[in-house]
Amino acid sequence: MAVDAALVERLDGALEQDLEPTQGRLGKVRRYLKGEHDDPYMPKGAKAEYKHLAKRAITNWTPLLSDTYSKGLFVDGYRPARSGDNLTAWSYWQENKLDARQSIVHRGALDYGTSYNLILPGTVQTRRVPLMKPLSPLRATAWYRDVDDDFPEVGLRRVGTTIDGARLVEVFDKTSRYTYALPKDSGKWVLSKVEDHGQGVTPFVRFRDRLDDESVGIIRPIINLQDRVNEVVFATLIALQYASFRQRWATGLVVPEDDDGNPISPFEAAVDRLWVSDSDGAKFGDFAQTELSGHMAAYESTVRTLAAVSQVSPNILTGDLVNLSADALAQMEASTQRKISEYETLFGESWELSFHLAAQAAGDPSAADAGAQVRWRDTEARSLASTVDALGKIAQMLQVPVEALWEKIPGVTDTDVTRWKELRDSGDVLGALVGDFQRQTAVIEAPAADEE
Repeated sequence: MAVDAALVERLDGALEQDLEPTQGRLGKVRRYLKGEHDDPYMPKGAKAEYKHLAKRAITNWTPLLSDTYSKGLFVDGYRPARSGDNLTAWSYWQENKLDARQSIVHRGALDYGTSYNLILPGTVQTRRVPLMKPLSPLRATAWYRDVDDDFPEVGLRRVGTTIDGARLVEVFDKTSRYTYALPKDSGKWVLSKVEDHGQGVTPFVRFRDRLDDESVGIIRPIINLQDRVNEVVFATLIALQYASFRQRWATGLVVPEDDDGNPISPFEAAVDRLWVSDSDGAKFGDFAQTELSGHMAAYESTVRTLAAVSQVSPNILTGDLVNLSADALAQMEASTQRKISEYETLFGESWELSFHLAAQAAGDPSAADAGAQVRWRDTEARSLASTVDALGKIAQMLQVPVEALWEKIPGVTDTDVTRWKELRDSGDVLGALVGDFQRQTAVIEAPAADEE
């Protein structure tokens, strides 16, 4: 496929259309994540007070759903099938600071359905270290001939803006990287640079939240439920605003009139005002207040439906669970953990493909193993005491080496395991030195004891 200004304009225009805030595939999701939701329904000619309550009714649950899954997805190693040590390609991960930047592709795929990882040759001082750059779908897009292809036909990345206001994009195909600029006062893209990347494929690795259908992410399917939550909160606020102060009524009064014959209210209703009349036939009363229990029940039901559809544990959204055992909490979070495991499988394949392409970019194909897999950090919430007890029983009863169980401890990283092994080895060396010193001392002091 020939890369020219017309193709760049078409690809950038398609991305801009997806970013449109009202109906764009990405723009609407982005707007909801920022809390800029559609207003709840209001009748035409609604007062400013209604509009104020509508803004206050926005209860943004969408970032919490995204955070719940993204916080459980951390790659912590890249190992062959039968080894406890990471492959050489893992050093590329550290060089590119992916411990933190991996969340860009994870959140992009979770929120919007698709994200990308750009792999290019690079150098650090004199060493060949490939560039692994996670790309958000808000700044990059790619076109695939077949939906199941590993690599696209062409990919586009928005770079930024120059100091004089020109927009810059990079377009990649199987052989080259093309840099195009759109001057501030011009509507035509201009080619500024062409470079061969030598990868043999378009160096975009795609991360998707599902493979059997359109990747939509976890936010788009629950936008209607999010709007329903806002509607319930809006109705509750209206009830509080207009029915929390009981409306009073009075009969048997003579209503005064102004000079034009218009009736004048004999009382000014307020929380701190008392109605008094000297008329013998006057009667007073008030209307019953609005019962809010139905509103609160509707709100809780909607939030629980939101949790069920998104497969998030209800206690994460409601937070009203008390006196539950660890086993009960684990059972409630089972669906969330299974969903996280599914994402680990999907994203793990993409990371492994990234490592293979990175090893090729570094000129060392042996740095990546065809049977190697990424290791995911265990982030499941468990009782540390019960976990350690279970691991101890596994080591004792099943004769599993304790070193193989260290990485099963919650919160322990691959760096921690490596450090523990070093400390264990250094402890053995020091023990041997101390033993030798004690034996030598005993040999020297023995004759002195005999003489005494």
